[in-house]
Amino acid sequence: MYKRLFFILLGLVLIALIYFTVISPATTPKERSSTTEKNNSAIEASPTKYEDKFCAQLSGQSDVPAKIDFIDVKSNLVFCKNDLGVMPILTNKEFTDVKKAFHALNFAEFKEELVERGYITWQADNFPKEKFSMISGFATDKVKTIIINSEDNIQPNKFFIGDNVWFWYVTFHKDKVNMPIKVTSYDAKGHNLTDVDE
Repeated sequence: MYKRLFFILLGLVLIALIYFTVISPATTPKERSSTTEKNNSAIEASPTKYEDKFCAQLSGQSDVPAKIDFIDVKSNLVFCKNDLGVMPILTNKEFTDVKKAFHALNFAEFKEELVERGYITWQADNFPKEKFSMISGFATDKVKTIIINSEDNIQPNKFFIGDNVWFWYVTFHKDKVNMPIKVTSYDAKGHNLTDVDE
């Protein structure tokens, strides 16, 4: 009895192993999107299919074509990147059309501002027609926590873009952000790195 049960279980394990290694179709990696669980919903159309359209404005500013570096499904944002910097693009819900291309954050300007501002920089953008506004910026790898004090101490999303630099952003469903913008950043030990009003 036990010997027969053992062989049945062994047979089922072998069938499952064969199915998952041989028969099941290969899957392609999903586009990178925000790591928070609530943002991990499926995208109907692949945004990378429209990469040329989304990144055209940033590509036109340099000889290096811009590519999609990050996608936030919940906010309908696509982030294009090339040698100049990063440009946030607001799309429709289907990720097929550009609603608004925001100002690109420039790598060279960030490096220049490191002396004046410390390890973090930011800008505010808005799109009143859609009741959409955003604060975004760069931060060095030294910055571990960012608090936007002027927006109820909210912490932004961030993603790594290379060369010890992170891009961070937060979106709001309102015409414009609270002014003046106040941002505080901290290192790994909790030391305040900057507390600057803009």
